[in-house]
Amino acid sequence: MTATRKLLEPVHLSAGRLYLRPMDATDEPAVAAALHDPGIIRWNTGAAIVRAPEALRATMWLRVREQGWASGAAAHFTVADATTGTLLGTVGIRDINRLPEQALASYWTAPEARGQGIAPQALDVLCRWAFSPIDTGGLGLHRISLDHAVENAGSCRVAEKAGFRLEGTMRGSFLAYDGRRYDSHLHARLAGDQFTVGG
Repeated sequence: MTATRKLLEPVHLSAGRLYLRPMDATDEPAVAAALHDPGIIRWNTGAAIVRAPEALRATMWLRVREQGWASGAAAHFTVADATTGTLLGTVGIRDINRLPEQALASYWTAPEARGQGIAPQALDVLCRWAFSPIDTGGLGLHRISLDHAVENAGSCRVAEKAGFRLEGTMRGSFLAYDGRRYDSHLHARLAGDQFTVGG
């Protein structure tokens, strides 16, 4: 596990219309705007972010994601338009190698960029990098899983379009910022799964 974390250097990933780069402080205005979206607040933030003064939310959210690279425990990317650099969303993995050769994925799409297939494509790019062998610049992972509240149907569609198979329902596992608990769908994608976005 330690060897893999030492190799977790920030990387930039290009994929046609999308450009994935490590999140940094320059993303703060776009993240602040996205954090006004009710869906992102409901499904992608915790109580600490929601209870913080609105002016500090984006800074707090980004700080945690920037620290992930430094610790080797997480890799969070800004999903940007390859031509304009506009933030379209985010994608990342965390708990890298907490279980051997495994990690957990997360993502959101800015409201104005939804419905364009951005999240599934970005998630696929992330997986291909993370599954690649360490000696070629990847993480050498075997399994990436994700979960989402059953009520979050949009996230379920993204997971399926990105090749994450539904494995089951975890009862009461999602704790929302308001203290409510929801059942979650568990999805996973393995390095050996044959999959093509849109295929």
